[in-house]
Amino acid sequence: MDAEVFLESYFMATLIVAALLAIIPAKIASDKGYSFGLWWFYGWMLWIVAIIHVSLIPDLEAERRMKEASQPKPNSNSSMSAETLKKYNELKEGGLITQEEFEEKKKEVLQLYTP
Repeated sequence: MDAEVFLESYFMATLIVAALLAIIPAKIASDKGYSFGLWWFYGWMLWIVAIIHVSLIPDLEAERRMKEASQPKPNSNSSMSAETLKKYNELKEGGLITQEEFEEKKKEVLQLYTP
């Protein structure tokens, strides 16, 4: 076998293995919310540095999930309770229920729809 052909084959095999190994830091970075392509290239060029670096970077996905969980979600129950109270108020104004009955229903509605 010719030495030049051997070196070419060895070089190609090394590039292919490096490209496959680069998938590891790219996948980890992607799971943390970073660009797969950029981290794949970084891993292909400097695999050992990239694998250490990716293990130390913050997890953007976890931070995003924590922010979403901590933000108050719009309460659809409040709009339901407002609509219900409006209907009872209309009944009161129409003379179909008394002020006392309205206050009782208002208390019930607020207890049902308040978390």
